[in-house]
Amino acid sequence: MDMAKAIRQINKSVRNPVEEQIQAISELTKAIADNREALMTTLDILKGLHEMGVLPAVKAMLDNRTDIGAIAIQQANQPSMHNMIKNAMGAIKFFGSINPNEMQAIFKGLSIGFERSAEVVRNGEQKSLFQLGTSLRDPDVKASLTTMVEFLHGMGEAFNQENAEVN
Repeated sequence: MDMAKAIRQINKSVRNPVEEQIQAISELTKAIADNREALMTTLDILKGLHEMGVLPAVKAMLDNRTDIGAIAIQQANQPSMHNMIKNAMGAIKFFGSINPNEMQAIFKGLSIGFERSAEVVRNGEQKSLFQLGTSLRDPDVKASLTTMVEFLHGMGEAFNQENAEVN
């Protein structure tokens, strides 16, 4: 039985830097050829951004990023900015809590209401007090008034709860 011989020498091939450069250029040339259309589109976009002054502005921002970052942090740390962020979060929470079908109905009603009121303004119409009084019998007006009164009830309830928690 022959025993395996111990490896005493490892032949490590060291690439020539010139050969590495030639291979790298060859790979880049192939990638350029394979992606010619995408590269041309990208160059057109970059040219347009440069002509519009966007690229110089971005470069200036990058050159001054430390100063710009300090200013941004300073502005974000203002009490008014904190309020804006809280208000935005509250608005997002509010809109997320509303049933989309109900919101759709409200927006549709607002749209139709704005159209009708703009038409009245364009035509210069004005109803008499008697006509306004009789319009309270109209089912559409009654539905709208009922909705507004219930809105006011809910809003008042929230205000009263808020006052009770404060006191």
